[in-house]
Amino acid sequence: MNKRVLAAVLCFVMIAATACGGKKEEKAPEEEKQSAAAAATVEEKPAVEKYTPAVHEEGKYYIGIIQQADHGALSLATEGFRDHLSELLGEEVVFDLKMSDGTKEKTDEIIDHFIMDKDDLILAAGSGALRQAAAATTDIPIVGAAVTDFIIAGGVSSVGEPGGNVTGISDLPPMVSQRDLLLQLDSNGGQIGVLFCSEEVNSEFQCRLMEKYLDDSGASWKEYTFSGAADMEEKIKAACSESEVVYLPCDNVLAVNMETVNKYALENGAKVFTSDGDMCKKGGLVSYGVDYYAIGVGTADMAYDILVYGGEDGEVDEEDENRGNVAKMGIDRLSETASAWYNPVTAEALGWEPSDAYSELEVERPAEDSAGETTEREQ
Repeated sequence: MNKRVLAAVLCFVMIAATACGGKKEEKAPEEEKQSAAAAATVEEKPAVEKYTPAVHEEGKYYIGIIQQADHGALSLATEGFRDHLSELLGEEVVFDLKMSDGTKEKTDEIIDHFIMDKDDLILAAGSGALRQAAAATTDIPIVGAAVTDFIIAGGVSSVGEPGGNVTGISDLPPMVSQRDLLLQLDSNGGQIGVLFCSEEVNSEFQCRLMEKYLDDSGASWKEYTFSGAADMEEKIKAACSESEVVYLPCDNVLAVNMETVNKYALENGAKVFTSDGDMCKKGGLVSYGVDYYAIGVGTADMAYDILVYGGEDGEVDEEDENRGNVAKMGIDRLSETASAWYNPVTAEALGWEPSDAYSELEVERPAEDSAGETTEREQ
């Protein structure tokens, strides 16, 4: 081979080797898009916010208050608790009031914050709030307000001696007296509709008691239950259209949906019997139940004893060495505070005349138009 041919061959080999060695691996356009998207996802992922516990000042009592829902009865209990405990402890008490939306997720979030803050005591207003608080901590004392049955709600082994870190005051009304008023309202002996949310275990407990008392009296009744928003309106409508009287227990779900109850009750001429005055104010015809503000005051007395006399560093009561011991503080009931009320606006709409057993509630009357006729009722 001559020199020119050999040089040409060597040059070709060198060019080919350089081209192969310097070439980058190319990705398909779709692969490049996916890689870019994955990188962007990693970069844009937000950091989880870490909760910073509250700073507590020495010499003060810190109370976490969780209210299960925003309705009148629970608000009255919370108000009574704060008012009375402020009178007892003055500036030594600090409240952290949180309103739940009734969901387990929100309630658990609030309770977790109280635990991380290492609060000295938790007030749980409502059965669901108490149940979840009792499940979350056995160290922090818990006082329940506006809870119907503490054993069902949890954290209590017996009414007389709870045995754990939970105590409080039940809102169960005197059931026999309530049954007697309910039967008086059902003057024609028609069907009584028993309406409640099946997710409210304390509502079911109260309704089971009422059904037993109705059976004892020979009354006709039918149960209407719903589990959530999907079937609530349907069951309310059925109860009001099929019953002469509709009985409502201390039910948090119904308490915040009285507008719907009132709508179908007036459309069908049904008389709604409620278990607390606020539900009656929002459209029920009558109510018979205990004083929720008084429940709040009573739970404040319990909280005071737990804070001042309970625990290793608490004061000692010479007359009662167990004072402030939450495990031995029996569940109370304020049956003596029960009262019967009626809603004058609903009574007029139904043409119903109250007996002397009822006192008139102060309710906002509907506005009147220029012709002197009442406009549509605002609930």
